[in-house]
Amino acid sequence: MSEAPADRRARERFRDECDVNFAVSANAGSGKTTAISERLAAIALGPDAAARLRRTAVVTYTKKAAGQIGQRARQVLQRRLAAERISGQAALEALDRAFFGTIHSFCLKLAQTHGQTIGINLNPTVVTDGDDVQWEDFLEGDPMTFSALGPAELAAWLRHLPLEDVFPLARSLDRAAAEVLLGGMGPGPAAAPSAAALEQLLALPATGRGGANILASQERARHWAAAWAGNDFLPLYRPAGSAKAVVECAAAWMAPLERWLAAAAARLAAELAERYRLWRFARGIQTYADQIDAALAVLGDPVVLDRIRGEGWRIVLDEAQDTDPQQFAVLVELARPPGAGRGGWPGVPGAAPPRPGHFCLVGDGQQAIYGSRADLGNFVRHVDAYRAGDGGECLRFDVTFRTPQAVVAALNGTLPAAFGRDRPDNFGLPPAPGAQGPYLQIPYTALVPGPANRPGWVRRFALRPPAEPPVGVGGWLAEEARQLAAWLREVGPAGVGVRTWGEVAVLAPRNDWLVEARRAFEQAGLEVALQSRRSRAGDNPAYAWLAGLLAVCANPDDAFEWTGVLREVFGVSDGLIAAEFRRLGAFSWQDPAQHPETMARALETVRPFIIRRDDAGLALGGWVRELAAATRLPEKAAWVDAAGGAAAELERLLAEADAAGAEGAGVRDWLDELRRGLDSGRPAGRPSPAAINLLTSHSAKGLEWPVVVVLGLWRGIGQAPERGLKLVRDPAGVRVYFNPASLPDDTKLARDRERVRELTRLLYVTLTRPREGLLVPWLADFGGRQRESPSFAELWNADLESWPEIAASPPPAPSAAEESGSGAKSGPDPAAGEGPEAALPPLPDRLLPHELAHEPDRTRAAGHESGQDVRRQPSSEEAIEYGLWWHGMLEFLPWTDSEAAIAEHIAGFVEEADRLGFGVRGRKEWESLRGSTVWATLRDPRWERLAELGVFAPLRPDAWIDGVMDFVLHDRERQEVWVVDWKTNRRRDGETDTDLLARLVALYAPQLHAYGDCLAVFFPRATIRRWVYASAAGAWSEVPARPA
Repeated sequence: MSEAPADRRARERFRDECDVNFAVSANAGSGKTTAISERLAAIALGPDAAARLRRTAVVTYTKKAAGQIGQRARQVLQRRLAAERISGQAALEALDRAFFGTIHSFCLKLAQTHGQTIGINLNPTVVTDGDDVQWEDFLEGDPMTFSALGPAELAAWLRHLPLEDVFPLARSLDRAAAEVLLGGMGPGPAAAPSAAALEQLLALPATGRGGANILASQERARHWAAAWAGNDFLPLYRPAGSAKAVVECAAAWMAPLERWLAAAAARLAAELAERYRLWRFARGIQTYADQIDAALAVLGDPVVLDRIRGEGWRIVLDEAQDTDPQQFAVLVELARPPGAGRGGWPGVPGAAPPRPGHFCLVGDGQQAIYGSRADLGNFVRHVDAYRAGDGGECLRFDVTFRTPQAVVAALNGTLPAAFGRDRPDNFGLPPAPGAQGPYLQIPYTALVPGPANRPGWVRRFALRPPAEPPVGVGGWLAEEARQLAAWLREVGPAGVGVRTWGEVAVLAPRNDWLVEARRAFEQAGLEVALQSRRSRAGDNPAYAWLAGLLAVCANPDDAFEWTGVLREVFGVSDGLIAAEFRRLGAFSWQDPAQHPETMARALETVRPFIIRRDDAGLALGGWVRELAAATRLPEKAAWVDAAGGAAAELERLLAEADAAGAEGAGVRDWLDELRRGLDSGRPAGRPSPAAINLLTSHSAKGLEWPVVVVLGLWRGIGQAPERGLKLVRDPAGVRVYFNPASLPDDTKLARDRERVRELTRLLYVTLTRPREGLLVPWLADFGGRQRESPSFAELWNADLESWPEIAASPPPAPSAAEESGSGAKSGPDPAAGEGPEAALPPLPDRLLPHELAHEPDRTRAAGHESGQDVRRQPSSEEAIEYGLWWHGMLEFLPWTDSEAAIAEHIAGFVEEADRLGFGVRGRKEWESLRGSTVWATLRDPRWERLAELGVFAPLRPDAWIDGVMDFVLHDRERQEVWVVDWKTNRRRDGETDTDLLARLVALYAPQLHAYGDCLAVFFPRATIRRWVYASAAGAWSEVPARPA
């Protein structure tokens, strides 16, 4: 058995002490996902597992991370069950009831469950915070009248600036910030520019090389001062040239007016932001920020808050360092005891902390690299509260199961200084002259290599000074990439100790650096995968083809879209397209024979899909797949992009169509979704064993590769220029400045220091990605003079010249036993290869029964953990809510009790149906069941009954089914097992009960057969029968057995 990690006791406590709150600081590669999974597995094997896990939420920032934790938790539980040789059906079923999802999906769940009384939309259309289509629609219909400023104030503001200048600020404001900016006193009358500063400007001597510009600036100033007395539009004064004295005097002259304009703009933007929020609310649209606001609104009702607290939610927050204060507030308030006043903890003495075992947070402040969306100080406040014993305890996972020993030694020997107290940038500003500012950096925690970590290596690639100095930092970076690419081409993968290029990642802090590297690598004949999220989705050919095809299917009279489809999808020449349009004035898809053969063939291919687009019951996913196949999009994607990026994007879109169809979307719904996503960013490269991976340091977080190369260590890291109104959030509150230049000097310094601290943490993330080796291209003084600062080399301050040069000291050759591939992994599994787990065979695939049906089961998908983050279409709102209501009513029905007990049970659910808006339907369909022969059969005393029975069982050697059966009946004496599937689908126009049942049987037979096959494993001698009950018909039909 492998040696235990040095921090074993901390890991055991987190796993086993389920009634203690912990704040876990987890070093890079420390296996936090496995640690969370082991805690959940321990709860599943403990007392009251079903009750606890039903109200346990594992919350993280991305759907992918949530899915990984859920899968890992199931794997860990399976391993423990196998090792202890115990039956685990109940434990697996209990684990299945836990919530795994994003903070936004959890907030949506809270709002859907508890938001009826405050008017929250229960199934909104979710859009991104930067959705341009929604914003433009809002602006088009908004009257653009304002009450936040008086008429004179508004006129004074509009005299100097166009209203459009407040739009970017308005879009960036959340509800809380808008409320703060609208509160308090208005800006008052417009402030006049500084007369004293104008005098100084006009008195400047016009000498030296800039004399002409000084004279021009003074002349402009006189004209501007004269115009100030009038009422015409008057843009703010800007001097000629950039002479320091002129610029400073001009800034001082305009400063009072700019301060007033900023204060007035803050109120205009806040009012506009609030109107936009109400506009979204009225249309059932939510941004991710709206979802947090909705949850906070629910918790703002003390009665509702205590009711939710009474449910006993237990929260595990992953990536806590990336969680913003409002998100923290939602989760913390749920975990506090009923009766505790909202807010106050942590920070207010005596405020009640979370209940024991109800709030754990896991994170690593050293990897806090998203300052634009998170608040590291807020994270630290919560950790410090637990460290002080206020509601919990702190644990530390020092051991990294990823980073090799040589890299650990190098980082532990160099990074403490970068995070230390000798660096001024690691401190905030002093509260008073002569005082010490607060230490605001996260202290460096030394990495401890795991017992199975590889020895690994660190090397330097010796850059050579070029014969002619390149022009600019871009030229120097191109030279570095050229030298590196030439050497990599010469030595091959074995030269860096790997079997394939896919096991190598080249990381840099900025995307444009990687674009330069890609150019150099490709010129050297190396294949690369630039995994950038700046590539516009609409620029991917697969995305553009599919969006165009859907556009002509949805609106076949749109000649503009037809032009693009005919040219780009079918290769029809521009000349023929133009000639035919001039001849007929349209493209005749109804009668393609009117056109020449090449165009007619294209129109004939698309015509059937136009005709079918509005068919009742159309399965969107199948329709889109048929359209893609008919137009040969898979073959086209492979031809235009041999690396597979277009094919991968096409497959992603087809899967997205399946998911959208499962939520009730039609052709036009999904076309709208594609159009909204045209300008969104998508990864441009696809990992492959043959391609070197190029990623930004931000994108690399959470990933690892055998070998990592850090590009551009010498280059200063700049930031995008900031223009326009500037929102600043700091301990003093929320404030708006006219532009970045108008920020107070102290604020600028504080922001610069925080930027340096975050770049230091980004350096840590970059250097902790390798599993085997770290390679740094380096030469002292390479890069010439730098305009930007700091560089990674400045922050690190390591003696890189002393590192072994890779050409003279090659790394070890890869072992034949090592796996090769794309190299990227999501993180280590410290449990793998230790103890009894090592002998287990590979885990089988996980199949979800509701996905086996010919038409996806939306109700079951909505109830399953895998569906919590899926966007629901508005058209599916009632269908899903009704289905969940029906399943809940029958799950807890007291089948063997008296008629009075049953009536009392039903009364509560009917009352809920009335609140949800489908009481009439609910009563009618309940009475249909109550009056049917099915009712008597289900209540027969011969049965043992299990409702909502979780199943995790082998369906075939390589796949296990993971789902929930609606209703299972078992007769021991007759050796019979029946499984009943409740279906609340509405009947179609003119459809009889017989037709409805036949349709449902055909649609859901694969799902029922899968259930039956699993039951046959548990009851090998029993007769298995499968039934579909249609609530609309008040009857059921048996699913016939498969042909022998």
